[in-house]
Amino acid sequence: MKTSGLSELGGLPIRAWNWFWFTPADPTPLGVVRILCGVMVLYVHLAYCYDLMNFHGPHAVLDLPFINELRNNMPIVRPNASWEQEPPKIENTIAEQEFVKRWGMYPSQAYTYGHPIFSLWFHVTDPTWMWVCHGAMMGIMFLFTIGFCTRVTGVLTWLSILCYIQRSPTSLFGMDTIMNLLVFYLMIGPSGAALSVDRLLSRYWQNVRARRAGLAIPESFSSPAPSISANFALRLLQLHVCIVYLASGTSKLQGVAWWSGTAVWSTMADFEFSPMRYQLYMNALYFLCEHRWLWELFMSGTAIFTLIFEIGFAVFVWNRHLRWLMIISAVMLHLGIAIFMGLVTFSLMMLVAVSSFVPAEAWHGLFALFHESRTRLRLAVVEGKAA
Repeated sequence: MKTSGLSELGGLPIRAWNWFWFTPADPTPLGVVRILCGVMVLYVHLAYCYDLMNFHGPHAVLDLPFINELRNNMPIVRPNASWEQEPPKIENTIAEQEFVKRWGMYPSQAYTYGHPIFSLWFHVTDPTWMWVCHGAMMGIMFLFTIGFCTRVTGVLTWLSILCYIQRSPTSLFGMDTIMNLLVFYLMIGPSGAALSVDRLLSRYWQNVRARRAGLAIPESFSSPAPSISANFALRLLQLHVCIVYLASGTSKLQGVAWWSGTAVWSTMADFEFSPMRYQLYMNALYFLCEHRWLWELFMSGTAIFTLIFEIGFAVFVWNRHLRWLMIISAVMLHLGIAIFMGLVTFSLMMLVAVSSFVPAEAWHGLFALFHESRTRLRLAVVEGKAA
């Protein structure tokens, strides 16, 4: 009995591991994330149409000779083998002095040169063909958003995003990073198995085959079939979101401003990002400053809320009783970031990532409610016309 109990206890972590990663799951959440992420991807890359040449052309802010020099010849610093800072070996030659002047380091500190990156814009530099390629990539992103040939368009969308990011690193921001990882996991999983043109085509051809075989047309097609790959991709995405929040929260603990409770004020009163050009916003800041107790309460409260949420998200979001509290807290946090820092697209992209934690049952309930409301509205219109 004891041996059986010990073996049962030993098998529990394995069963939990298999349940977490390899239980078949409804791909509907992946489909929702694909649509929301695809809309954001289209919006971001549509914005490049206003200034495509200045970002990715041969005479862009980082022109082609300069970016080629970086990706081919830029020295990569050698990582230290110990906690001690290793002093560089100095030869004091003219070539070494020129190297230091150019790259800001000694040749002995570099262990390799260049970045192994690729971008279509390294090779396509003619303005006409650049616009053709840009339009083609926008078309691929649109097909990915609606879920057409998703396995192919997902890979091509991810590669297209990398082309824009790696050609113009000066415009790379947190939003681009989150967008990149979202599309990567959507590419891995069957994100086109639900809420997609692929699914509509699959249903159509199944009905055609049923008619040709003289079989009854299947009626129960409300939900796509659960799959292990859908669960695996969703778990990878969810864990990565947890890591993002945990890294963000723990890194804040290194800053004095977060311990003193003044970090939020630094973002609210930053003219470059915050909406200080609006008088209503300025009046709110004046009101806070004129009431010291309210200022301290608001700043300290928001700082503590941010730290508890970001550090605790990776733990509490897995509890089904606390999951919705974490999702609502994420909405509140990113709404504040969008208002106080002006990072609207970043906030929306993070909320798209957080939406991966919404259960499939909740999405189906929302769709059913929408369908019921639409049906009632249609009946009301028909009855109104008949009257």
